[in-house]
Amino acid sequence: MTEYNFDEIIDRSGHHSAKWGAVDAGCLPMWVADMDFRSPPSAISAMIERTEHGVFGYTLDPPKLKDVIVERMSRLYDWEISPDDVLFSPGMVLALAAVCRGFGKPGDAVLIQTPVYGSFFKAVTNNQKFTYNLDMTYVADGAHHFHYECDYEAFEMAAREAQTSIHLQCNPQNPAGFIYPRHELERIGEICLENNVLIVADEIHSDLILEGKHIPIATLSDEIAQHTLTMIAPSKTFNLAGMACSVLIAQNKDIRRTMAAALQSISAHVNIMGYEAAYGAYSGGEEWLRQLLLYLKDNRDYAIEFIREHMPQVKTTIPQSTYLLWLDMRDLPIEGDAAAFCIERAAVAPTGGSFFGSAGQGFVRLNFGCPRSVLEDGLQRLKVAVDSLAVSV
Repeated sequence: MTEYNFDEIIDRSGHHSAKWGAVDAGCLPMWVADMDFRSPPSAISAMIERTEHGVFGYTLDPPKLKDVIVERMSRLYDWEISPDDVLFSPGMVLALAAVCRGFGKPGDAVLIQTPVYGSFFKAVTNNQKFTYNLDMTYVADGAHHFHYECDYEAFEMAAREAQTSIHLQCNPQNPAGFIYPRHELERIGEICLENNVLIVADEIHSDLILEGKHIPIATLSDEIAQHTLTMIAPSKTFNLAGMACSVLIAQNKDIRRTMAAALQSISAHVNIMGYEAAYGAYSGGEEWLRQLLLYLKDNRDYAIEFIREHMPQVKTTIPQSTYLLWLDMRDLPIEGDAAAFCIERAAVAPTGGSFFGSAGQGFVRLNFGCPRSVLEDGLQRLKVAVDSLAVSV
């Protein structure tokens, strides 16, 4: 069995990395959901083999990729889909924009539970709709941790509004990292069905499960499946975000046709290497992923324990999924923005909480998808910065 070295430090300078290029020299980037690990050899080999063919013309959706996705959904979730149910998009953010362009009417509301991935807001407002934001309830778990709970009475009231036509759901949740349990998914599905609200399920982190089990909302019933568009991708799972290949699953042919037309209207096509990387990852990357998840869980536990011991004023979630840790920094005597404090005083760049909506003010999201030595460096830098606050007060 091959052992993969996730401790390897890979120099990403000089390769136009958005993650590393967006920060000043000496600042440690721990922001965008982009891991600092080499992608699985099966994905790299698939791209090399395609490169050696030497001809890079226009490309059709590859049947072999659809087949491996169908097999994967059956194996992981007992979800029986057909190749015809699968569409491709050059990225999930673009697909979200296409959804808001293609479904509903101008001026409709899109129901979102916040804090949530910031591109949800842009996809809605840039396509003649408005967001109906429902802040989840912050619940403290002792002195050091917290979680969120959903207000489903408010959710139902919002879904009943005549203008509400779409619900954008994020499961596993970004930035908090929790997995929706079955009973909550069932309630969401029932409410959306009763009010004819399309469910658009962002399940892009569904392969990155550290503990628990992911349930695709479309697997709950045939009725919910017929009312759902599911989005997954190899990008987060196998660190292939730059290859821009996302997977859309719609078992309702009308939803599928509308989505395909919306993508076609903006000439949204996956490139050759995106297809090959996705196929290589899905067909041969399982052992790599298994070892990655063990490494990520160890990193998560290390980060949580370090923060609890050395920065007790900072509260954290305990993510069941993703490689993202959501930090509540509101108890620190910081003047101004929490992310700016991290950048200016610690030379660590997390994602600022405001990206996730107004419910994220005073929070930051920290990416622990990196070699342990990098994580240790980043946390130590944050500790020194937080300690300096105590001295200066």
